[in-house]
Amino acid sequence: MLTFILEETERTSKASAIIFNTFDALEAEVLSALSPLCPLVFAIGPVHLLVNQLPENSLKFMGGNLWKEELECIEWLNSKKPNSVVYVNFGSITVLTPQQLVEFAWGLANSKKNFFWIIRSDSIVGDSANLPSSLSKKLKREASLRVGVHKNRCSTTHPSEFS
Repeated sequence: MLTFILEETERTSKASAIIFNTFDALEAEVLSALSPLCPLVFAIGPVHLLVNQLPENSLKFMGGNLWKEELECIEWLNSKKPNSVVYVNFGSITVLTPQQLVEFAWGLANSKKNFFWIIRSDSIVGDSANLPSSLSKKLKREASLRVGVHKNRCSTTHPSEFS
């Protein structure tokens, strides 16, 4: 992955424009810093929110998701009120240690908010992505909490999720 990033960074000097899946208000400083590399820098994101603007007869059925959505998580999200679920996804580059996983999980559990957390099988260092039994018991005990830990993606535009 590092080799890919280095190669692509080197190629930016030859590009006529660079397009980022972000928006100016979030990363204005970074986008400005990139301007010397390439004079045309465009922030067009978040792209996954633009899918709903595609015409029905287009490739809209593909959405912004290359993974098969899991019906179980959609059903769970459907059972929640709008804007009541915290969506957590570190993407495909971030890797956590088991200790970081546990610390983050405790933070989410202690927030007392519904949360849906996507954890990719390759996003945890080592073999163990297991939560301690005390945390698992806490999550089972408190009906308002539900951990969504899925290998595949689920919705990132569901009405129950905070936007």
